[in-house]
Amino acid sequence: MKQAGGGASILVVDDTVENLQLLGSMLSEQGYEVRPVTNGRDALLAARSYPPDLILLDVSMPEMDGYEVCTQLKASEELREIPVIFLTALNSTADKVKAFEVGGADHVTKPFQIDEVLARIRVHIALRRSRQELLASYERLRGLERLREDMVQMVVHDMRSPLSALIGLLSLIQTDPTCTLGDDTAQDLEYAVQAAASINRLANDVLDVSRLEEEKLPLDRRPNDLAQICRDVLVRLGPLDRTRSLELDATDAVIAPCDRGLVERVLENLVGNAMKHTPAGGRVRLSALAGRDRVRVSVRDEGPGVPPDARSKIFEKFGTVVARHDQKYHSAGLGLTFCKLAVEAHGGSIGVDSGEPVGSVFWFELPPT
Repeated sequence: MKQAGGGASILVVDDTVENLQLLGSMLSEQGYEVRPVTNGRDALLAARSYPPDLILLDVSMPEMDGYEVCTQLKASEELREIPVIFLTALNSTADKVKAFEVGGADHVTKPFQIDEVLARIRVHIALRRSRQELLASYERLRGLERLREDMVQMVVHDMRSPLSALIGLLSLIQTDPTCTLGDDTAQDLEYAVQAAASINRLANDVLDVSRLEEEKLPLDRRPNDLAQICRDVLVRLGPLDRTRSLELDATDAVIAPCDRGLVERVLENLVGNAMKHTPAGGRVRLSALAGRDRVRVSVRDEGPGVPPDARSKIFEKFGTVVARHDQKYHSAGLGLTFCKLAVEAHGGSIGVDSGEPVGSVFWFELPPT
């Protein structure tokens, strides 16, 4: 029959030889590997040379007491996760509190009941092994996630060259004066250009999200006028959709140190989403305001709005939310994840509020200096 201890290693620390003999005999019968030592210094040496699964530790010992031994164990990166059960005659509330304050997992008072000690040992060894298994599973998952990320980045990176060539060729056809196209064909060509550009933006988002997560995307911080960046974005996006009006509520310069290219892409994402969700004939309104300790840029749409319980989820990778009115799912893709990471890389914050009576207000704030 398999013994209860399962070969787990227990370091027993007590300056009384009789106690060591009693505990050693008791634990060996249960299938544990027992390693007895009589003082704190030897306990630390034994733990460092061969970390045990659990430590039974007396408090009252000469030269170095059990509290100091536990304190040093918990200061070690390799030993801090080993559960320590104090086995001591000290039974005041203050003694028990101190035992837990220095990192003890449990406290048993002498004279002890053998069944109680065994039960507590089994529980703490099982808990430690569960944590170790969980950590191992987590590390395996992290490895798989890194592999997946590397594969995605490799595929996306390789996509960019043929995609850029496709966009360039389509644009050449559009601007070639010798190429005569009918209205329907010209419209189809425009749709193809927009679709290719959309895929290109997604590819850039995939790569830059990974770089931002790993803090490997350098920022070119310079004083920039956020109001002017808003104007430039509206000039670029306005001609893409004449059925919705784009407006800017900003007359004065709003200066903040930022990476202009990244902030432009954040705004392009926010304005593009606002245009997509605003009904034809509606308005998308931008504002740029300077505050005392923050500058704030807002994009207000007239769409179905974002439910309160989904306002943080939409900034997650490929987050999906249900609109309030039409009950349709809308994928946020990577655009808003990119926005969040880009803004936070500047030391800023981003969010979405209700645009009562309709729509939503997406905003981000940056420090002014």
